[in-house]
Amino acid sequence: MTDPTVTHPTVTDPTVTDPTVAANEASPAAADEAPGKPVIPALQAEQAVQAVWCDYGGVLTSPLDGLFGQVAAAAGVPANELLAAIRRVAAPHGGTLIEPLELGLLTQREWGLRVTAELAPAWTPQLDLTRFGDHWYAGRTANTALFELLARVRARGLRVGMLTNSIREWEPHRQVLAPDVRPWPFEVTINSFEVALRKPDPAIFALAESTFGVPPAACLLIDDVAANCAAAQARGWQVIEHADPSRTLRLLEQWTAAGHGPGIPAEE
Repeated sequence: MTDPTVTHPTVTDPTVTDPTVAANEASPAAADEAPGKPVIPALQAEQAVQAVWCDYGGVLTSPLDGLFGQVAAAAGVPANELLAAIRRVAAPHGGTLIEPLELGLLTQREWGLRVTAELAPAWTPQLDLTRFGDHWYAGRTANTALFELLARVRARGLRVGMLTNSIREWEPHRQVLAPDVRPWPFEVTINSFEVALRKPDPAIFALAESTFGVPPAACLLIDDVAANCAAAQARGWQVIEHADPSRTLRLLEQWTAAGHGPGIPAEE
């Protein structure tokens, strides 16, 4: 559900390196980082949070773990073969996965036809890849509790936006999936396909900063992709790397209710 009273500029997540994921929406945490643990720059731990930017897929929705494999199985194509075809379609555009879709360079239909052609003659997908979003969103559920908490965060006077690597043809799926939370949490949505930028490109974080007029150290990102979190942190953002929904809720409540970036909770 979207709030008809606000405009929604849009942005997408940039580089996904997990070979099991065909979208920017998911990537495992780096081996040396604790998933869900807020990354707090040493000199900025007490900086007041003024703006919260939240990713969509895998954060505001159910986890994406194993989803690509499920879609590949339904298509009757080995996951490694489907991934290789997707990479070959992305390569001429300087990408490695679905960047052409997230940046709006190809329509979903064009992309699906090209992936299907790359699979031939060895493999004939049993799913229509020109409607890949239908299969990607099948069975997906919303993280309603996080939507609701973000609405409360906005009610406290903080700026709240969605910062997502997104695909134009997938927007109807997102609208259907969105819970009926009022007031709507997000003042602005930055979709990658609309702004031709995607995470982890620093330019998309700069765009988010200028959108709310908030300095980097006062911005908090919630994202499940380690590369996106690292890119935001490099700009001076505060970060919660999402892995466990209950943990993210607890950390977000602590960071925003306290009025400043807190230290890591003792139990963490």
